[in-house]
Amino acid sequence: MPLVSIASLVRRFQNSVDQSDDRAAAELAFVLAERLRREGLLQDARKYAAVCLDLSSRLPSHSLEDVSVDELSIGGIPLPERFHAGVVRARLEGLLDP
Repeated sequence: MPLVSIASLVRRFQNSVDQSDDRAAAELAFVLAERLRREGLLQDARKYAAVCLDLSSRLPSHSLEDVSVDELSIGGIPLPERFHAGVVRARLEGLLDP
């Protein structure tokens, strides 16, 4: 799958935030953090990693259904199969403050 432009991902992220869709916003923040890291834009990647961790920390995580993702990838960036703060912290290690 070809990579979607960063600008398009940012628009989708902002739309999710505007609609108070924390789940979609967290997933898109994760994708942006990974994509920006790949592009070498580490300051921006760190910003989205922090936002992702904050949002994912507020999502329900009591059951397998709560943490399962509906999409395996967004914009060409794979999502973790289980999406919760612990996985986010592990996958975005190096972008997050210790």
